[in-house]
Amino acid sequence: MLWGTVGFVLLIGCANIANLLLARAAFTEKEMAVRAALGASRFRLIRQLLTESVLLAVVGGAGGILLGVGRGGSPTIIPSSFRAAKGCDDIGCWAHAAHFGC
Repeated sequence: MLWGTVGFVLLIGCANIANLLLARAAFTEKEMAVRAALGASRFRLIRQLLTESVLLAVVGGAGGILLGVGRGGSPTIIPSSFRAAKGCDDIGCWAHAAHFGC
């Protein structure tokens, strides 16, 4: 059940990022047309888009790791009062759950 939930959240995140990239591509369509008209090769245009996508992935991954892991391995988005509740002392970031998407 947990792996299904992790996979579903990962699927939602991937769909959101894909939609953001499609919106960005639609927005920069005129920019790419101008670059092509000025003599940029197809390879340079693809390289620019690939560089932007890789940069987005690296910054997003680093931000997710920094957001997810707080003091002592507990997620920072969970309030300390909730972590102190009965039965919630084992909440933390699992390495095998984090590697599921890799």
